[in-house]
Amino acid sequence: MFKLESVSKSFGAQQVLQPTSIDFETGKSTVLIGPSGCGKSTLLRLLAGLLTPDSGQVLFEGVQMNSKNMMQMRHRMGYVIQDGGLFPHLTCAQNVGLMAKHLGWNADRIRSRIEELSDLTRLPRPALDRYPAQISGGQRQRVGIMRALMLDPPVMLLDEPMGALDPLVRYDLQEDLLKIFRTLKKTAITVTHDMGEAGFFGDHVIMLGEGRIVQQGKLDEMILHPANDFVTRFVNAQRLPTLSTPKEPT
Repeated sequence: MFKLESVSKSFGAQQVLQPTSIDFETGKSTVLIGPSGCGKSTLLRLLAGLLTPDSGQVLFEGVQMNSKNMMQMRHRMGYVIQDGGLFPHLTCAQNVGLMAKHLGWNADRIRSRIEELSDLTRLPRPALDRYPAQISGGQRQRVGIMRALMLDPPVMLLDEPMGALDPLVRYDLQEDLLKIFRTLKKTAITVTHDMGEAGFFGDHVIMLGEGRIVQQGKLDEMILHPANDFVTRFVNAQRLPTLSTPKEPT
């Protein structure tokens, strides 16, 4: 679905992504994981065409992305960010249907697709006519997922999609999102710093550190056979603390 060939990116004097080559398989769920500042969100934005690489090239479905074909390619990508990234002055339905309206879909087709996605994401129909500030954080994220799915793109790019949600809401949305990926057979590339989430979503997990890939494969391999001290420290930092045994009353 995507291929990066020696892609790098700097902001000023800071090189955020070292020259990196990766193949993202069609129909698979890949997770980019690592600490803040490791380059994972930058890499995702390069895939989405929101950033231009300083060197190397990004290929989407075998075609190099450039300024001439970027917009057409982005119509074939769903992009989800934390808390949905919704326009506050539009209703939820208007947010979801915005690009379809821009592309000339008629009102009946737009409404039918929105209702279909509402059922798929388990968003209550009354929420469609409310504004983002009038619904919960979990519902806003479901609207963001609907918007990303509106044009039925073959690939979904998700940047910390559950990062702002409380644990119970996050759990329910994770279950629903994985079901959507599998039901619709989407290629999914997700950014997270949470190893549990990486293991839940990832057919393939790529850990980044200081702008380069430090290990990739199954999450279990990273836990049992870390490639270096960086991976070991990242894994250990996410372990749950051991609870002390309560003392018997005296």
